[in-house]
Amino acid sequence: MATAKSSQQSSHPDLDEADEILLDTLRASENALSAQELSAALTRVGRPVSPATLARRLERLIAERHVLREGRARSTRYRKDPYHDYFSFPPGKRQRVGYNAAALSNYVPNETRWLSEEVRARLEKVGGGRRRDASTYSRSIAQKLLVDLAFASSALEGNTYTYLDTQVLIEFGQAAEGKDRDETVMILNHKEAISYLTQHIADIEILPREFKTFHALLSRGLSNMDPRDVGSIRRMPIDEIGGSAYLPLAKPQRLEEEMERIAKKANKIEDPFERSLFLMVFISYLQAFRDVNKRTARLVCNVPLLKAGVAPLSFMDMDKTSYVKGLLTFYELNRTDLITEAFAEAYEKSAARYDAYAGRPQAVLDIEFRRRNDIFNSVKAYVLAIGNGEQPSSIEDFVRQRFPNDDQETQALLVEMVREIVESLNDGNHIAYGISRQDFAQYEASARAAAPLTP
Repeated sequence: MATAKSSQQSSHPDLDEADEILLDTLRASENALSAQELSAALTRVGRPVSPATLARRLERLIAERHVLREGRARSTRYRKDPYHDYFSFPPGKRQRVGYNAAALSNYVPNETRWLSEEVRARLEKVGGGRRRDASTYSRSIAQKLLVDLAFASSALEGNTYTYLDTQVLIEFGQAAEGKDRDETVMILNHKEAISYLTQHIADIEILPREFKTFHALLSRGLSNMDPRDVGSIRRMPIDEIGGSAYLPLAKPQRLEEEMERIAKKANKIEDPFERSLFLMVFISYLQAFRDVNKRTARLVCNVPLLKAGVAPLSFMDMDKTSYVKGLLTFYELNRTDLITEAFAEAYEKSAARYDAYAGRPQAVLDIEFRRRNDIFNSVKAYVLAIGNGEQPSSIEDFVRQRFPNDDQETQALLVEMVREIVESLNDGNHIAYGISRQDFAQYEASARAAAPLTP
C-alpha cells in the first residue's frame, strides 16, 4: 500500500505528497496501472483528485521523467520511470553494463523515429530547408562554423579557451597565454577537421574510413595519443568511461564490424536530422577509438546536415549536463529520449547563427573566403595608420591603394568588407584582427580627434 511519505522524497524536493503516493503505487506494482487505478490509490489515502487534475499531474511527472506512459487512449497505462532511481547511485554502485548490439539491430531506418514528426518539422524550419547546394552552403558558413564548432566541441571536453581565444588562435595562430598545450592542440585539430568537413563535403561519405579520417584529424598531436592509435581502431579495452557504468566492446574485430553496421544503417536513413542524431549517438556509444570518440561523433553528425544544405549543429547552445546525461542514459539504459531532447533543443537555438552567412551573394562569399587575410590585414593596417597620426582620406582610397591590381568590382567588395569590420571594432573584438590593446587605444584616441570619415 502507498504511504503518505516516500523514501525517495528527499531526493526529489519538487515532488509533493500526492506525487509521492503515485510514484510509490507505481513502484510497488509489477504491472503498469491505469489512471483509474492510480485515482483509487489516492482516494484510499484520503487524497482524491478529479480526472483532469490527475491527468495534468501525470503529464508533469512524465515530462520530469518520473513516470512512463504505455499505450494510447483507453489502453493507456503508467509505470514508474527508473531514470531518477537509477542515476541516484554513483557509477561504482550501478551494475556494469556492456555494449548492447541489439540497440543497433533494433533500429530500422525510416521506421524507427527518435525525432517525432513535429520536432523534425521544427528542425527543418529553423535549419533553412533542403534547397542549397552542399558545397556552396558549406563554403559560405565555413569561417563561422570553424570558430563556433571548434570552441563548443572543445568546451564540452573541458577546454578552457574562451570564444575569443579560439577565434584568435584559428584566425591568427596566436595561442592564449597560460593554457595547457593540449588545449591549444585540441582547438587547432578542430580547425583542421572542420576545414576538411566544409571543403570536401561533396565527396565525404558516411563510411568507416571517413570516421577514422575525422578521428585522425582530431586526435593527432595530443599528448595522450600514441601515433598508432590516431585514426585507428583501439587495440586495448576501455576499463572505464567517466561518470558511467558502461563497458564498451573490447575486441578490435567486433569494433570494426559494428562501425561498419553503423555506417550502413545510417546511409539508409532518409531524414538528415534523424541521420545526424543516429550518428552522434552510435559513434559515441561504440567507443571505437582509444579517445576522442565524442569529438569524432560531433563532427561526423554534421555530414548529413551539410550535405542536405541545412544549418549545421555547432553545439554552441548544447547544454553540457543534458548532453552528458543523455549519452549516459543511452550507454546504460539504451534510452534515447534525453539525448534526442538535448540534440533538438541545441539545434533550434544555434541554427539561426548561419542564416546571414548563407544569404549573401556568391561573389561576396568567394572574395571573403579567398581574401580573408588581405581583408584582416587591411583592417589592422588602417587602424595602425590612424593610430600613428596618419589621416587617409577614406577607407575606400586606403583599400584601393593596397590592391591596385584587382578589378574595380573586387576592390569595391574588399572596401565594403574592410569598412564593415572597421565600423564594428570595439574593446572586445579588436584582438581577433591582430590589433593590440595599445594600438586600439591609440586608434580610438586619434579617431575621436579626427574629422568624420568620408565614404
